[in-house]
Amino acid sequence: MSKANTASLCMAAAMCAGVGSVHAQYSVNISTEVEQIENPLLSPVNPGGVTVVRLVPTYTYEAQGDRTRSRFTAGAVIERSSNTQRLASRNYPSLGYTWGYTWPTADIELRGNLAESATRNTELQDLGRVTVDGKERTAVLGATWNKDLTARTRLTLGAENNRVTYDTPLLVDYREQEVFSRFSWEATERTTYYVEPAFSRLLPAGGIPDSRLNRWLVGSRAQLAPDLSLTASLGHARATGFMPSSATVGGVQLTHTGTRLTTEFELQRGMEPLSSTSGYVRAEVLRVRLGYQLSESATISASYRRSESIGPAGATGTVLGLTLNNELASNWSSLLGVEDRKSNYVVGGTGTGWSVRAALIYLFPGR
Repeated sequence: MSKANTASLCMAAAMCAGVGSVHAQYSVNISTEVEQIENPLLSPVNPGGVTVVRLVPTYTYEAQGDRTRSRFTAGAVIERSSNTQRLASRNYPSLGYTWGYTWPTADIELRGNLAESATRNTELQDLGRVTVDGKERTAVLGATWNKDLTARTRLTLGAENNRVTYDTPLLVDYREQEVFSRFSWEATERTTYYVEPAFSRLLPAGGIPDSRLNRWLVGSRAQLAPDLSLTASLGHARATGFMPSSATVGGVQLTHTGTRLTTEFELQRGMEPLSSTSGYVRAEVLRVRLGYQLSESATISASYRRSESIGPAGATGTVLGLTLNNELASNWSSLLGVEDRKSNYVVGGTGTGWSVRAALIYLFPGR
């Protein structure tokens, strides 16, 4: 993490504490975990498993004023591996700050985030593959402005600068700049339509040529019933520069929230940066989740995620999980989970693995 970015977030935290807020609250969350992971890198030839012990502390401070709102978070994931040749022991710190201001017919939000994560997780989630055990560092600065044009129409303008670096030469550092706008209108009290054009520029390190991405979407959000909502979009994206390509993009998200049963279905298709070359590739993510409340203190959930990237280095990854959350006391809860992972590479074969995780979580709600 750069000193300049860290200093900026610390200054933002001071601003958060200095606002004349009507209400302020902080909380502390501490999770201790033990996870047994088989074939963590999903290699075609399984080298064996590893046990990981984690400590995950998180601090959150929120303030709400008449017109201002702010949120500051600081956390870390501290991992210790039983076999550092298969999976390194690492620490993944994170800082985040969001500040917003509201006028009678407009609002603005400024945000910054610094975070580190494991490439074995991000690569599988975004592109369906696991290429290397490394550390990914992400620094994000962004701003969004909303303006009510009429009682039923709204204009949104936004910009974001995203810088991603790795601690391994097998992956390419890059910076992505994005500007977007959205015009939305409420057709009825339950249905909203929108048009969203966007432009992104990808600047890889190491002398790799830049890439540009032009995208547009049309979509709608609808409340089909009190417990059922639907969001759908369709559009086109075209990448030029280092890896030229074009694709139909969009997605659909359906959410049902019942008294005991919760169902989520999401399918998204877009174009994402490829970390091994820093060009844009077509990518698709399918996510399904079912949750059932067994009792007032226990919930069981099943999830399925399929990620696919298309191209010479493409892959398809699937993650199937089952999790039991149990509230032990007012501030204590536990988690038990099993997960099955698989990655099928265009070149390189298929790798499978599984994990079993147990966690004890403490939440101090603060004031």
